[in-house]
Amino acid sequence: MKRLVLFLSLLFLLQSCKSSYSRTELLKENKALKERIKKLETADTVNKEAALELKKMNVVFRGVSNPIYISKPNAVSFEATAFGLRKLDSLGNYILSPGTGKTVDITIKSKLKNGDSLIETKTLRIKDISAPIGTINGIGCGSKCELKLKKEDLTNSVINAEMKNFLHDLGMKVISFKVKMPHFKTLEINGNKMNVRANDLFTLLQPNDSVIIFDIKIRLSGSSRYRLKGVAPIVIKIIE
Repeated sequence: MKRLVLFLSLLFLLQSCKSSYSRTELLKENKALKERIKKLETADTVNKEAALELKKMNVVFRGVSNPIYISKPNAVSFEATAFGLRKLDSLGNYILSPGTGKTVDITIKSKLKNGDSLIETKTLRIKDISAPIGTINGIGCGSKCELKLKKEDLTNSVINAEMKNFLHDLGMKVISFKVKMPHFKTLEINGNKMNVRANDLFTLLQPNDSVIIFDIKIRLSGSSRYRLKGVAPIVIKIIE
């Protein structure tokens, strides 16, 4: 009887040790699992893609200094390179002046917090700038249409140039232009406003006469790197 009790006691003790050992191992595995999950979460956060923001537009234009903002979340440092890309400051502001081709690749090399290095490539589309159009007193539609104006509307009128659907402010200023009217020689005018000679000739215009304001020369503020097409002329038909 004593032997039976001793055997059962030993069996119970062994079973208890086995259960205690299993719980210990389970706790260790659980701790290791939590550490792996935390490491994966950290790696996922660290390896977020570099963010690239084009200011005011979703493409870059050829012949324009396009402002771009680049950032790399959770990176210790990063470097962005591309043809025509120039760094402005340490805050992520760049200027991109693209060259030939339809796209430009920006390569972003970053050093992550976990010590890894990462190389990413962002591809942007390149568009050519459309030709500016001439305007008279703020009205213009390019050479493919005809403005209908009274001859009085031309007196002391102001000539400017603008670009439709273009968000960059190029600071365009008209410095000279030419005026062609029936029966008179072409007038060459400096500045952006009709002169006395032009005003006198306007009084002689008749209904259905055509007036063309062309060879509009402009000057851009801030940079000489812009490559713009010639300004589209202003075609006018006199009414009344």
